[in-house]
Amino acid sequence: MPLPKLKNETESEKELKKKHIWIMVCAILVILFCGSAFTVYMIVHSFRYASDGASREIKSLSVDLSHNEKNAGDIAADGSDNLVRRYLDGVFVASGTEDLLPVAVMIDNSVFARPPSALAKAGLVYEAEVEGDATRLMAVFSSDENLSEIGPVRSARPYFLEWSREFGAPYVHCGGSPEALAILAKGDIVDINEFYNGGYFWRDDEREAPHNLYTSSRLLDKYLTNIDADKKEFSSWLFKEDMEEKERPEASRITIGYKLPDYVVTWKYDRLSDSYLRYAGGRAHIDRNGDGIVAKDVIVQYVDTRVIDAMLRLRMDIIGDGRATVCLDGACRDGEWRKEASGERTRFYYEDGGEVQFNAGPIWIEVVRPGYEVNYE
Repeated sequence: MPLPKLKNETESEKELKKKHIWIMVCAILVILFCGSAFTVYMIVHSFRYASDGASREIKSLSVDLSHNEKNAGDIAADGSDNLVRRYLDGVFVASGTEDLLPVAVMIDNSVFARPPSALAKAGLVYEAEVEGDATRLMAVFSSDENLSEIGPVRSARPYFLEWSREFGAPYVHCGGSPEALAILAKGDIVDINEFYNGGYFWRDDEREAPHNLYTSSRLLDKYLTNIDADKKEFSSWLFKEDMEEKERPEASRITIGYKLPDYVVTWKYDRLSDSYLRYAGGRAHIDRNGDGIVAKDVIVQYVDTRVIDAMLRLRMDIIGDGRATVCLDGACRDGEWRKEASGERTRFYYEDGGEVQFNAGPIWIEVVRPGYEVNYE
């Protein structure tokens, strides 16, 4: 009786195949449903992030600037000379603290590293490209800041090192390109490298490496005390009072066309505070604690740049001179930058030869290649 047996086995196989097909169909439907739900969640979350970020940004802006205006008003009212402009950013501080040692920290600007920590508290920030057309940030802080979390900290590049020399600033980073590490090995820059000083940093388990390395003011102060770091003299830029409100334009914006969409920068002018609000990749750029990232002055520095190796690392000609666009008080003017030698401060001038006088507060230097699209209106 072999034939009936073979027929029954074939029917069983058909039933089994039907079950498998139904299981696969159900699984696909579940996956599609979950994927759609996740997509909707991300869209809603992104919209809420951008909207909430903008509102938090404006709130933070008014707090920070009212502090600076109060200092200026105190001096004007009583004629006291116990407050002076800080060399780093022109903010009024107690006499004797104006030339404290700044600290330069490499800050990750990857989309996976946003929002950053303490970037809104920096007195000066340099933004420039690294390999792959992404940008990275070097935030310069006064050493008397009390910041519980700074980062994410990333690796060194030679041109950022040269900018840090302008202040004699200790340089905080995690590794670096071969050229940058060779420069640091010479020992003329205070080198705070996580590779060899891990106790002054920590990893945040809530973020993926390498976008999760942080330090703090307390840890950096401890390191500098342990090595007995000397304060180095550096020259200040020129500073002025803000433009009178009645003379400020109603609105303006600056758009800096870095190659990758996530790194395109927009600075939107806020007339009331005479400051610019930062947007990155189309979203309000805020700190991890909700503070808005703002600038009193935005300088676009055009620098000849070229790729130097198979890893697409860059070399920037930042000693010499070149074009610049100077934006403050809601308006932008053409100018130029000049840096005479290594360690000398880069200075900025208008076309008529007059040196730029900055507004006191956070200053951002946006370094771009000639030919990049920069629009201001």
